[in-house]
Amino acid sequence: MKRINLKVTSVRFLVAIFLTIFASNLFAEETIKHKFLLLDESRKQILFVDQFEPKNDWVIKLTDGGVWDLQLVGNNRLLVALTDKGGFREYDLQTREVVREVTDAKYKQTMTVIRFPDGKTLLGCNKGKSYQFYLLDTEGKLLEELPAESKKKSIRVARRTSRGTIVFGCNDDWVNEIDLKGKVLREFKVPGARHIYHVMEKPDGNLLVAAGYGCFVAEYNKENEQIRKWGGLPAPDGLKFIFFAKMQILKNDNLVVATWTGHGANDSNKGVQLVEFDNKGNVVWKWHNPKLAGSINNVIVLDDLDINKFYE
Repeated sequence: MKRINLKVTSVRFLVAIFLTIFASNLFAEETIKHKFLLLDESRKQILFVDQFEPKNDWVIKLTDGGVWDLQLVGNNRLLVALTDKGGFREYDLQTREVVREVTDAKYKQTMTVIRFPDGKTLLGCNKGKSYQFYLLDTEGKLLEELPAESKKKSIRVARRTSRGTIVFGCNDDWVNEIDLKGKVLREFKVPGARHIYHVMEKPDGNLLVAAGYGCFVAEYNKENEQIRKWGGLPAPDGLKFIFFAKMQILKNDNLVVATWTGHGANDSNKGVQLVEFDNKGNVVWKWHNPKLAGSINNVIVLDDLDINKFYE
C-alpha cells in the first residue's frame, strides 16, 4: 500500500485554501465598481467619480472655506454644510451650479446639515464647550435654537432617525440621541472610539457608529450593546487606516467608509481613501487615487440611489 505523507498533504491543502480565498478577494476588488460623490476636505472640493465611465467624472472647487457634510435632498440637488461661512448651500448636480444658499455668522462652525421631508433644515454647529442645533424653516429663516441640554462637544455628522430624533457622536467616544426640543434621550460610550465622526440608524433600528481614529464601525442595538464591528487596527495587509469618517450601508448590506487621512492636501498618499466591507467584515473593494483627490471625509455611493428622490 502506498504511504501518504499527511503532513505534506495538509500543508498543500491549506495553501490551496489560502490561494483560493486570496484570488476570490482580488477578483472581487477588480470587478466591483461604483459611482459616488466625495467630499474632499483637505483640497476643498466635491467630486463625482464614475468607475464605469470615467469620462463622466467632475469636480466642484470650494473656494470659500471648509465643508463637512453632504446630503442628497431630491430634485437632483446636493445639500452641503458650510463650516467656515456658517449655514448651507445647495447644488444642482446636473449643472453643478449653486441654486440656493443660506448663511449667517451665528451658524459658524456648521459641521452637519439635515434636510427634513417637509423642507425644514437642521444645522448642527460646534460652539466652544458645547454644540448647538438650529432649526430653519423652508425659506431658511430661523425657527428655533434647540437647547444644548448635554454639555458634550465636538460633533460631526448627525442624522435623523425613523422616530424623528437626531443621533450624533461627540466628546470623542459618546453617542447622543436628542429630540427636536434638544432633550437628551440616550447617551452611551463606544469603547475604543476616538472622535466619533458619524452615527446613523439602520432600517432595523440599530445604530452604526464610525469611530474616527478608532478606525472601525460598530453596530449597537437598542440596549446599547455592541453586536458587530467592521475594520479596526491593525488594518489588513496592504491597507493603512487612520480615521473612519462618513459611511453608507448599501442594499447588499455591504458597508462603504470614507477613510480620512489628514488635513494636508497630499495626505491622501498616506492610505486608502475609501474601503468597502462585506457583512462578514472582509474588505471587498477599495479606492485610492491621491492624484485626483485629497483626504476624503464624506462619501455617497450612487449605485442604489435615484438623485431625484429625497434621502435622509
